[in-house]
Amino acid sequence: MTPVVGVTGLPCSGKSLAASMLADGMLGEGKAIFLKADDIGHAVLLRPEVVAKLADRLGADVLRPDPTETRRAIAEKVFHNPGSLAWLEALIHPLVLEEVDKAVASRDGRPVVMEAALLFGSGMESRCEHILLIESPFEVRLQRAAARGWDRVELERREKRQLPLFAEAVKGPYCERIIHVVNNNGPEALRDTLRQAVSTV
Repeated sequence: MTPVVGVTGLPCSGKSLAASMLADGMLGEGKAIFLKADDIGHAVLLRPEVVAKLADRLGADVLRPDPTETRRAIAEKVFHNPGSLAWLEALIHPLVLEEVDKAVASRDGRPVVMEAALLFGSGMESRCEHILLIESPFEVRLQRAAARGWDRVELERREKRQLPLFAEAVKGPYCERIIHVVNNNGPEALRDTLRQAVSTV
């Protein structure tokens, strides 16, 4: 059976680039089905039943005409409130996982590449035969973050949620599925490293 490959990593590690390279024919003939957990999550947030729950829990002021502004308002409400963040993840993650399961079930023999920052801890890791953990040194990631307008404080804030999940994952029940991929020498080096990493997938 063609594989389901998860791709994750800390912010600015290069996971999006790695996932797109994998999906573009690196796992066999033709392109793979490419699932981005962020895109699925954004769509889920627009569901009427989800919107109603968000307004009830976080306040109607988080709902904006622009979905991007809505997501930003939600983030401001939950990222510094562990209880609200846990509530939001408990609401969204199962719905995202449902969409992932639908896509995997209908793949018709094609490989699947699934990119997710929170692959571990969301249930998505259990759907993957192989998991590529994209790794880059902090200083390398900080240089990439600067191109996005993030400083050191912002990068550290964004990775704070993920670090404990990765620490648990490398010794957890799916640890044998993890393939570590170092990305610190540019796109072409990453492409070669990925080819080597998936040569036995």
